[in-house]
Amino acid sequence: MSVFLWILQILLALMFIGIGGQRLVRREAQLKRLPWTDGYPPSAIRALGVAELVAGLCLLVPGLFGWAPVLTPLAGAGLVVLMALAVVMHLRRGERQSAILPAILLVMSGTVVWGRLDQML
Repeated sequence: MSVFLWILQILLALMFIGIGGQRLVRREAQLKRLPWTDGYPPSAIRALGVAELVAGLCLLVPGLFGWAPVLTPLAGAGLVVLMALAVVMHLRRGERQSAILPAILLVMSGTVVWGRLDQML
């Protein structure tokens, strides 16, 4: 189970570090070209990028360095919330296809939370 969780954590971390980093370094005009950003200020999109970047790092760093292992399930729980909100947002906008990836990431994040909490208790 531990190897499986590590694989999930690495995949999620790479995904969210990449996505979050892009949201931080893209120019405002590039951010506004994304269809789902209509109605959201660039500062909110950048804040989302920070949250994703930090969560991605917290999926890996505690386990790699043995620091505060509780951060891993907390980061996963934060990603569950973010992805649940992303699914709801896409569905409300009628973007059913766009809700699939956040739903998959939600399940993956939830599995990390469940698995790591189970190991801690």
